[in-house]
Amino acid sequence: MTDSYEQYCYSMVDGRKFETALTVDPDVIDIYWFDDDPPMVGFEKYAPDLYIRHTPIAESTGVFRVEWRCEYRGEPFMVTGSEGDSLWVYYLGGSEPKARELGLTIEERFVATGKFPKSEVENLREVTTQVWPYEAEQGK
Repeated sequence: MTDSYEQYCYSMVDGRKFETALTVDPDVIDIYWFDDDPPMVGFEKYAPDLYIRHTPIAESTGVFRVEWRCEYRGEPFMVTGSEGDSLWVYYLGGSEPKARELGLTIEERFVATGKFPKSEVENLREVTTQVWPYEAEQGK
């Protein structure tokens, strides 16, 4: 496991897992290939070792979002990054008084962020959510 806590998406296309980006077109995703040679027809070279293919989402068997979650003093957070032995977090609890009590920065209504020592958070885990097809998400 790495210490990279950034959110990312992936999809399954033709039985292969690709890092993926959602696009402004809800029917199209961008899939990425990081190598010297493209893996399939349709990839275009954008940079050394980077190919992108604009792909109809229907060609995918699923699109998934991966993010990190944790608890701090019993409150839920999404991890947005790390710095040394600390984690940058986004508060998911929705209580502004509690956010202030925890010393978070209130950026706007319902948006509170902060940084905690990694050793003080609990239940640090990777969470995968299916974002397409939508029917799979509704059943949860």
